[in-house]
Amino acid sequence: MNALPAASAADVFADRPYRPDQHLKLALYAVIATLIEACAEDVDTAIQLHPFLADYAEEIESTLGHFDAPALHWRAALSAWEHAAHDGQTTLPLLALQRAGLSALDLELLLAVGLIEEDPRFGALFEHAQRDQAQDRHGGFDAGLRRDGRPSFGLLMAWWRDHDGDDSVDPVRRSLHKLIELGLLQLPNQDAPRPDWTPTVQLAVWDGLRGELSATRWLRHLPHAQLPRLHDYIAPNEDLHCELLLQALRNDAAAPTLLIRGAVRNGRKTLAGVLAQALGKDLLWADASVFEDESRWRLFGVLAAMLDAVPAIEADSVPGETRQLAALPLVDAPLLVVTNRQGAWSCAGNRPVLDVELPLPDPTQRLAHWRACLPQASTQSLSELAGWRRLSSGHLRQVAASASAFARLAQREQPLREDLRRACRGLPTARLDTLATRLPAEGSLSELIVDDLTRDEIDALVTRCQWREPLAGASATVALGGVGVRALFAGPSGTGKTLAARMLAVELGKDVYRIDLASAVNKYLGETEKNLDRALSAAEELDVVLLLDEGDALMANRTDVGSSHDRYANLETNFLLQRIESFEGILVVTSNAADRIDRAFARRMDVVINFRAPDAWRRYEIVRLHLGDSDCDEAWLQDAASRCALSGGQWRNVVVHARLLALRSGGPVGTAHLQAALAREYRKIGGNCPMRVAEREPRPIAPSIARSTARSVPGA
Repeated sequence: MNALPAASAADVFADRPYRPDQHLKLALYAVIATLIEACAEDVDTAIQLHPFLADYAEEIESTLGHFDAPALHWRAALSAWEHAAHDGQTTLPLLALQRAGLSALDLELLLAVGLIEEDPRFGALFEHAQRDQAQDRHGGFDAGLRRDGRPSFGLLMAWWRDHDGDDSVDPVRRSLHKLIELGLLQLPNQDAPRPDWTPTVQLAVWDGLRGELSATRWLRHLPHAQLPRLHDYIAPNEDLHCELLLQALRNDAAAPTLLIRGAVRNGRKTLAGVLAQALGKDLLWADASVFEDESRWRLFGVLAAMLDAVPAIEADSVPGETRQLAALPLVDAPLLVVTNRQGAWSCAGNRPVLDVELPLPDPTQRLAHWRACLPQASTQSLSELAGWRRLSSGHLRQVAASASAFARLAQREQPLREDLRRACRGLPTARLDTLATRLPAEGSLSELIVDDLTRDEIDALVTRCQWREPLAGASATVALGGVGVRALFAGPSGTGKTLAARMLAVELGKDVYRIDLASAVNKYLGETEKNLDRALSAAEELDVVLLLDEGDALMANRTDVGSSHDRYANLETNFLLQRIESFEGILVVTSNAADRIDRAFARRMDVVINFRAPDAWRRYEIVRLHLGDSDCDEAWLQDAASRCALSGGQWRNVVVHARLLALRSGGPVGTAHLQAALAREYRKIGGNCPMRVAEREPRPIAPSIARSTARSVPGA
């Protein structure tokens, strides 16, 4: 009985499920059958040399029956089983590699190299065979060669030379080189003679053959069933047509590379999942570390082909960076790249590159997200939420989930606005916290004491911020400035510029972050631009008020280039000019020396508010505001406010020190305390206090000193 009929071949593995692990097992048994035939003259001799082979030989014979060449018949039965798997549209990694262009010989050699991953006892079999082979070639066995129980090139060429019936080692050698070039095999001892090369299989590849992905930190596999569907996807605007994108990705001539640009957590990866699901494939994610090593890039392509997945990369770029994407081995699917708005990308060869940018959702799209997250909320409350914060889609859904959890803790059915504010504080701010500091924002703009003209400008700024989206969408001409609002607060120190920025955030219901110049400015070329770009991008995504205090330090006038320092300083200024113009959030720049700011910055400011030193009446209001209910001589206060031309910040210092003196004396704040504090403030600035300074207020005597004095007095 030397032939297996075709009908019988189709029935041998009919009861085996179409799973990757089952396919790997059947394919390995074909390799083991070849090894049993090749390692000795007959099966009995092979089992005598390696007793563990008896179990494999027995299972092969019980499955097939007795044949002179079991490896050949096992392959025939396996081929019939694989044909049925093809008909069932089942994704099997070994079949996926066949469709990608690997031959049956390629796959058998790959499995032979990785066989000891399944059963380490095969290492002894390979060592024994290689020792005999080395004895024949060299008259001895070189124990110094790196073996690790793996088959060498020489052994594989000797045992598989008649795989296709032509009795030649050339196909085997070419196949092994092909597996190494594609990244399926690694070669740790390339310095040895080629017959002694001992290739290894990467663990990620071997686990991928099982349908699993090993714990590789830079890779993440999402099966087709877990991907979002097209009809559930909320596009960020009406200009994005997913059907047209799918038509472009199904291009038979050359699968393109699609760049999906936009803010972090704004649906970029969701769109990638939607496209992969619509293409009927899994999704294989890689992070930016895939570019660190060429072997890692090849492995990424191999795993994508094995898993029949669309390869996708998440890697943000920095301004001025250019990356070229090499061809992925074995992959004929589109390549998706999720990135930010900066940087340039290109592909080797003639692979086309498509580019789509996802803007932050507008009120209509935000309403759709809120409705999906809070289906029980009223239409009016959802409409209010849509205009409340300009968040990215991912941040919006996170806020909705957290706010709902806070509401459940308070035993409420629906979250309140306070729950939503609290949830916004829980958004991931790591990218912003490293470069900026969140400032406490309390009070109200009504408490800000400024002149009438400044008050009108601040009110106009609040209105501009509240209606920035409808204003940007009013017409194409108006929309050229986008939805960003850029304001410059100029004026002397202590006139309330920073305080006004904090109160503006309160009025808008947002947090305020101040850029830390010590962290943002870097001596190395290009690092300052990167830091500022990260801060501005994070502020856009979180919809916070970003404060650039003492902005003239970064916005100084450009100078003639007299040295490399001048050239790089001008480059930083030019970058900041461009980035501020494209900024889509709310930016407040304060400056004590507005004349030092480059005019190009002033032109890009939507609102310029001048904070002037307070007049006598405003100074009186400032002092009264800080004193609160303290009972002081009104005539003296009015006289002091009229004669002492201090800024609002300096008057605050006066009241704070007066309170300190009052606490030390154990009484309320009085005129004497204010006089002493006022004189101290003038000493700080090197001036003479115009108010007559009363006699120094006696300090209270400490109790211990009083007791000591009493004991020293006669008769005490």
